Amino acid sequence: MFIRDIIGQQTVKEHILRLIQENRLPHALMLWGNEGVGKLPLAIAMARYLLCSDKQDNDACGACLSCKQMAKLIHPDLHFVFPIVKNSTEPKCDDFLEEWREMLLEHAYFNYEQWIDKIGEGKQGQIYAAESDEIIRKLSYKSFQGDCKVMIIWLPEKMNVVCANKLLKLLEEPPEKTYFILVSEQPEQLLPTIVSRTQMVHVPCIAFDDMEAVVGTELARVANGNYVKALTMQQQTGSSKPHFELYRKLMLAVVMIQLPQLKAWAEQLHESGREEIKLFLQYAQHITRECFMMHFGLPAINYLEPHEQAFAAKFINYLNANNIEFITHTFAKAYEDIEQNGNGKIVLFDMGLQLMTKMKL
Repeated sequence: MFIRDIIGQQTVKEHILRLIQENRLPHALMLWGNEGVGKLPLAIAMARYLLCSDKQDNDACGACLSCKQMAKLIHPDLHFVFPIVKNSTEPKCDDFLEEWREMLLEHAYFNYEQWIDKIGEGKQGQIYAAESDEIIRKLSYKSFQGDCKVMIIWLPEKMNVVCANKLLKLLEEPPEKTYFILVSEQPEQLLPTIVSRTQMVHVPCIAFDDMEAVVGTELARVANGNYVKALTMQQQTGSSKPHFELYRKLMLAVVMIQLPQLKAWAEQLHESGREEIKLFLQYAQHITRECFMMHFGLPAINYLEPHEQAFAAKFINYLNANNIEFITHTFAKAYEDIEQNGNGKIVLFDMGLQLMTKMKL
């Protein structure tokens, strides 16, 4: 991954290049922004440029030994930390390094759910306490080839508290010639003391023109700046249909006040696993918002897929200014309860009951 391979983000790329070329790069940088905007690819391209032994004005050379190693993600001075699933008493990222490299080399634009599906479908990912000792061990060595070491931490908000506290100490007293690049989607979930010790760089949604040049007008409009979403829709037509069908069944049970159907629906979704429930609840918030926006008759700000639009045309009669906030909050609260290991069947059934109180014509 080179800097030139990043889709759009010209202002951010120029800013990072300037920091490196003027020797003003801080020891800890946080790239933050929404899913699918290119933060992780940008971090890898940045690491390649830092480790390149023959830097060009705007990118790594691609020909030196470091660049050849980076092409396979096997550079000895590049280290990764990322969420994993528990496969032992002390799970570490190196246990999944082969799968991580494979995923990145296949396509560097992916999201948390896609990564967790690859290594442990249905489980929750975390950066476990044992990783803190691995970080300290790896960074205690001198750089093998270049002038520096680079550690990329993807989704640091998934860190175990023990690991986060040890990372804080490293950021307070960083090892010599070491750069931390944190890649976050929810920096507000990190320890404020960690955030305060990084220089934050916001990576915005990909501009429409940049997205359109890669995936075409229709996908660029629906993806709304998220290249991961555009890729998913491009590779798998109607990718949201399973979640859409679940949403349609839920809302039918809710508006018709069908308690047995609601109970069966909650049990069905519960069987699919905690991560799938969270994905559905995220989708439910998205499609509810899009259905509500149809009230305003502005297609330019509506991002429904074709199979969702026919449903939305009728469903909008059940949404209004008096209930939209309650409905979206109910989905968000259910997501929070599931994330905190609440019982899926109980959380989902209770969510449906609450929706019944507001979903009326």
